Amino acid sequence: MDAIALEQMKQGHAFMAACCALYLAWWVIFFWPKVGGGSARGALRAVGVAAILGAVACGVLGAVRVCEGAAELAPAAATVGCLVGAVVLYLVFLAITQRAFQRQPTTELALFVAWLGMEACCALALWGIGETGAAALVAALAVVGFVVSLACYVLYYRLGPLPSFVDGCIPLALIGTASVVVACCLPAAV
Repeated sequence: MDAIALEQMKQGHAFMAACCALYLAWWVIFFWPKVGGGSARGALRAVGVAAILGAVACGVLGAVRVCEGAAELAPAAATVGCLVGAVVLYLVFLAITQRAFQRQPTTELALFVAWLGMEACCALALWGIGETGAAALVAALAVVGFVVSLACYVLYYRLGPLPSFVDGCIPLALIGTASVVVACCLPAAV
């Protein structure tokens, strides 16, 4: 096994967990006040802005680390297939959510489809090196995270203020938790 690639995947998942935690902090700071008709102000607003900027930095760094490690271990065709598959899946779900559910597109759809593609590549990389248990865990968590995120995405604008706030928290908490689990469960390099 490639010790560096596995370490990159572990680090990447740790950064993805941090991304989700910071994104969730931003969500709480900016969207909880809207439940009561208010808005974040002053120092709290500055903390929220810092949180979303940190989330972007951690998310980009995490995705790069996971993808670097996975691409090192997975066959090139699998990596390309995950990328192409994610783009196609995004376009399909963009059309479905717009036409069937009248859901206005937002960044979140692209984010959780990209996350699914990244995790599929990670699972294929683990499968390729004989880590079938870890591959199955990553794949299962990715499918559950995607399905729950998609359901929350479709429901968001159909809910009242408090339920939509909670609905927005669920994917972040779930994917953040999944990232922690994967970071902890990836095999140790030998």
